[in-house]
Amino acid sequence: MTSEQNREGRLVSRAEIAAMAGVGRSAVTNWQRRHATFPEALRAGEREFFRLADIARWLNTRQIPDRDRRPSEAQGFTYGDRLRASLQQRQASSPSADARRVSPDSDAERVRSLARKTLAELLKQPMLRRWGARSLEGYLPLLICLTFLRWAGPERYADLKRLVESRPPVDLKSFLQRAGAEADELLRRQGVVPALRTALQGLAPEPDADAAQLLSRIALLDREAFRDLLDAFAEAVALGSREAYTPRGVVSLLSELSLTDGSPHRINDPYPRGGELLAAAVAGGDPSLSTVRAEAPNSRMLRTAAMNLMIHGVVPQLDSYDGAPWLAMPRDHFDGADFILTNPPFNAESRRTGSTSWRYGTPPPSNDNFAWLQYVLSKLRPGGRAGVIMADNAAVSDQPKERAIRQAMVEDGVVECIIALPSHLFTGTTVSACIWFLTTPSTRTEVHFINARRAGKMTSRTRRELEADDVRLLRQVHRSLCEGSPLPDDARVLGRSVSVQEIKKRDHSLSPVDYVGVGAHTAATFADVAASRERLCRAEESALSSDSTAQSLWEQGMTFGYIRKRPSHGWSSRLLGDLCNVQAGPSPSLLNPKMFSGGGEVPVVLPKHLRNRRICDIEDSRVSHRDARRLERFRVGEGDILCTRTGTVGPSAVVEAAEAGYLYSGNLLRLHAFKPDVDSRFVLAFLSLPEVQAWIKDRAAMTTVASIKTKAMQQLPVLLPPLEEQRHIADLLYALDSQIVAHHQVMAAAERTHSEVATLLMGGALRSDGHPPAPEAAAVPSSPGPGRSDRLTPKGHTNE
Repeated sequence: MTSEQNREGRLVSRAEIAAMAGVGRSAVTNWQRRHATFPEALRAGEREFFRLADIARWLNTRQIPDRDRRPSEAQGFTYGDRLRASLQQRQASSPSADARRVSPDSDAERVRSLARKTLAELLKQPMLRRWGARSLEGYLPLLICLTFLRWAGPERYADLKRLVESRPPVDLKSFLQRAGAEADELLRRQGVVPALRTALQGLAPEPDADAAQLLSRIALLDREAFRDLLDAFAEAVALGSREAYTPRGVVSLLSELSLTDGSPHRINDPYPRGGELLAAAVAGGDPSLSTVRAEAPNSRMLRTAAMNLMIHGVVPQLDSYDGAPWLAMPRDHFDGADFILTNPPFNAESRRTGSTSWRYGTPPPSNDNFAWLQYVLSKLRPGGRAGVIMADNAAVSDQPKERAIRQAMVEDGVVECIIALPSHLFTGTTVSACIWFLTTPSTRTEVHFINARRAGKMTSRTRRELEADDVRLLRQVHRSLCEGSPLPDDARVLGRSVSVQEIKKRDHSLSPVDYVGVGAHTAATFADVAASRERLCRAEESALSSDSTAQSLWEQGMTFGYIRKRPSHGWSSRLLGDLCNVQAGPSPSLLNPKMFSGGGEVPVVLPKHLRNRRICDIEDSRVSHRDARRLERFRVGEGDILCTRTGTVGPSAVVEAAEAGYLYSGNLLRLHAFKPDVDSRFVLAFLSLPEVQAWIKDRAAMTTVASIKTKAMQQLPVLLPPLEEQRHIADLLYALDSQIVAHHQVMAAAERTHSEVATLLMGGALRSDGHPPAPEAAAVPSSPGPGRSDRLTPKGHTNE
């Protein structure tokens, strides 16, 4: 067998296909989902692989669009040609390349990583100053304009680059006017009211602004950077909920579950916001195969959506309306859509229902929710599907007209599935929402309900994000419900198919929580309660020991004068950088959440694990030994201190013996290699002082995203006593910290014991004296309680 045959006979993952074809992994997923001819996947546990030879043959049929061809690729070049060129290049660069896996960080992922890094540089305060912007709100239109030109008008971008490189160079004001004019001309040709030249007129560049350098950096931004810029703009101007962009995780979920094949189709969004849903619908495919339409209530929304779509190679059909789309007469011929994806404003109040003939009943003028749902249905072509984000109350409203419309929609078979999303996903509101998946009328006799209230991850105190794993799980649950196959066993997402008859009994409620409650759980057994009680006793003993130690040290300090009103002789002020080494954590290209796995062996400390100056609850983030070997310089040792450096800066913790050898993330700083006259526990206590926390936060606030830099941290002045006194102070404060941790553990153990005991006591499975009842008295009601899925059976109980 030749080496070429050996390569093509091997199995490859989606990441490897994306790397060799020079596309994003989402493009490979879209190819697989939309094209029935895409090679069949081979499963190995939870992972999917493909035969390289099959992939190469299939990619031979996929010609690379002109906009994505590389300089070395001739017209007519296919993704199969690119894949073989990639294989030959790897073979030439390394004789053993056949035996190695393609790095998931290569090609498309490296481009994305470089784009993020470049954008972070472009958003720094010095750049705002150079270009004469008083705030991000005034500066971001420049980056948006140039990114738009770079992808939607590459020839105009090239002309602009030649202009700034000419001799003598063009003055900066003329550069801004030309950039704005070129972008406006592109938009004007699409029938969009231009405004970028006007937006750039407020900039007053400083002499040190460098247009050529700016264009070179913009050239490193990928298409996804446009969404990054929109998010930064939304945050800078505090866009309200009616204009804020759909969260990325929700965008992925809508496009994954709505678009089911790769045939040519018409896609529409009657409230496009930033065009993010339409852009996702065409990602990874050939934009020329689809007719993409956007309708917007104002020129600003239409302009942003048009720019986003044009960046992704789409020539959109555009229309605008005043107030609501059902009140407007389309300016062009619109004969319906195969797919509609939209995120209309929640609970809007247009006060007008127009002369539209409403199929399921006239909606109340005080709330447009059911006007939007019916408008979307009215624009679907036969066999079409829609995904609509709706406020929760639309599913349960008792308003007579809305309840009647819900009933009519269910009975007409247009409601296919409803997903309950978690709270804190959407900008401008903390409330949760639902996604309604709709179809044209059918004889459907059941509705699929998915409760995803527990999905996602809190990334701050006020924001939650759906991650790729959540979207993948929701897709699996949706597919299982549609096929009638077993559901994935994951408490984050619960699903159930409910008959129309049962929905009728619940007064036509369409809230997933009424049918699949997050309260579904595994009930405790008597053995569980006994084990919890044992844990509580151990926690109480530990707390008593900590109390005793802290009390002893406190009394010792008072007796021997270790506690004074002010510093005594021998205290000195020194910089933190002179006391120890300050080391930032690994960059995202070295360590990112995609590397975490349940089967990982080496824990990774994240900011959320730093509590009460200790490292806690770290089981959820681990990487393999193989990945850890590349990160040896980021392993922590006993006595090191970890400090949060980004986001909620300030919290810190000491590394104890049990945590030595752990890794730490890029959001943390590591203080280590302390000088012989320094006790690291004293430094930990010093870092926790309110005035020190204020010092750190002040310097972190100087950046666009709160972050304390290594050099800034090294300049922190530390008031340091002699080593012996450091140890006395550290002993007492460390003991108090141990006391805090111990009592928190008592609280957690008591709370768990309370929950388990209450479940058994209230269910009659445990007597009040703590013993199991007699067998004949231990019967448990068979009907599920409120909010419990009737497809789940609590442990230790039966439904017989």
